[in-house]
Amino acid sequence: MNPGDAQLRAQSELQSGESLYWTGTADPGRAAISALPASIFGIPFAGFALFWMNTAFHATNSMHKSSNNAFTKSFTVFPIFGLPFLLIGLGIVLAPLWAYLKGRSTVYAVTNQRVMVISGGSNVSVKSYTPADILSVEHRERPDGSGDIVIQTTGTMRTNNSVSQIKVALCGIPNVKQVAQQVLALHSQRPAA
Repeated sequence: MNPGDAQLRAQSELQSGESLYWTGTADPGRAAISALPASIFGIPFAGFALFWMNTAFHATNSMHKSSNNAFTKSFTVFPIFGLPFLLIGLGIVLAPLWAYLKGRSTVYAVTNQRVMVISGGSNVSVKSYTPADILSVEHRERPDGSGDIVIQTTGTMRTNNSVSQIKVALCGIPNVKQVAQQVLALHSQRPAA
């Protein structure tokens, strides 16, 4: 997505009295690289599903050939039970591709009232973080000046017996220090607790 389209997309989400300070797009390459470690687990998952389906096919095929019993014919669908596991494994293996495609359609924006993460193509999703939502801001800068901004929010996520704060990452920001300062300025508007 070119910068002009990103700015138009962000401006279309502005509320009355809101002004746009900065807008940018996610770096789809960085998003794909960050999803790469998880995709490695999909290789053995999909590989075992293929092995299981192949073995089940050969076993049921030889059982069917050696017997004309109607009971053995019912086992011919047995290899298909591995198909959901194969699809899950392939989905995990293709996680970098999904992250890349999502990154291509993601726009970040900082306004005088909030931080927005706008994603999606035809079905647009807008997540807004106001000063009241932002607990802390940190950024990681690479030698070329680009980097990522991580915003810790007041939102919580409950899993099993633990509660964790929700973090939002703005990945692949070209001028990360400047944008981080704008987000910090927004954070400084946070009402006192």
